Amino acid sequence: MNIGFMIKWPKGSLNSKHGNVIGDELLGESLCAAINKALPLCHAELYAPNYLPKNKLDVLVYLNDITPIDLLAKTHVLYLQNGGYGESAMALLNRLRKNSYDGYVFFSRKLLDLHENTGGKGLFLPFGVDTNLFRPCNPEQKYNHEVAYVGNDIKGETATTKYLYPAVNFDFGLYGNWEIPKPRFRFWKRWKNLPHYKKVFEKLSKGKIPMSDIPILYSSAKINLNCTLQDCIDWDVITLRTYEVLACKGFLISDTVPIAKETMRDCMVFTEGAEELQEQISYYLAHDKERKAIAQNGYDFVQQYASIEARANEITNYLGSICS
Repeated sequence: MNIGFMIKWPKGSLNSKHGNVIGDELLGESLCAAINKALPLCHAELYAPNYLPKNKLDVLVYLNDITPIDLLAKTHVLYLQNGGYGESAMALLNRLRKNSYDGYVFFSRKLLDLHENTGGKGLFLPFGVDTNLFRPCNPEQKYNHEVAYVGNDIKGETATTKYLYPAVNFDFGLYGNWEIPKPRFRFWKRWKNLPHYKKVFEKLSKGKIPMSDIPILYSSAKINLNCTLQDCIDWDVITLRTYEVLACKGFLISDTVPIAKETMRDCMVFTEGAEELQEQISYYLAHDKERKAIAQNGYDFVQQYASIEARANEITNYLGSICS
């Protein structure tokens, strides 16, 4: 079976020196590598607008809300695995299902239940982490921050101020694109009205970190932070970043996603942010053994329950069932 995964962004972000790493590309490449390694009768490859299949595939899995392209594959599957749509779940499902995909895969059990309760069928496929890429690494001094975060300014003022800004009171390794776009005219008026965190984070940010160094950062920093998109909280999704940090045996403090708190209570620390987050950072910086024990629990959980190999088997079995 020839399987394609399709992203709507140009392929190549993983090795770009300037642009942001696209999580969809990372997930797609990891799934393809796991499928090709485990299933010799299948071939999987990641495609994009700048890298299209030369021959018609058996099945194409769209990792974004792309209208199916009949010329590219016989069977078309939507794998809804990102948030930030800014609309209700039901409105989103109704809009996407107008494309009449042949199959549906969701990273949220809530979304799958909603889909099935309104007559659809599909697969629940939570994120899985590539443990060959995200693994414990020897700590490096340049990444030995008290607190670290890799990301960009997409979570909004309230969440960022609550779950990330408290780290500025510590040795905070902030990586990613936090540069404020500068319009040509009247910038001073716009600057005056910007949220305070934007001004601070632009000065604090260390810029883009090489993809190969992210596991080193997660392994080296004493505390890593996670701040979740509101859609993922509403849809009860354990984010890929969560698994990536834990796979590196990194210690994680995260805002609360119900399913994560229910199933991974001993694997990370959950926070209400703001003053509580400051207190938690101070506490765990002072309690090495407790911090490392929790990180070990998280590492063990990922190894047992959240590997990309397990996810690759699940989605391949599903694709086989709808293509036969």
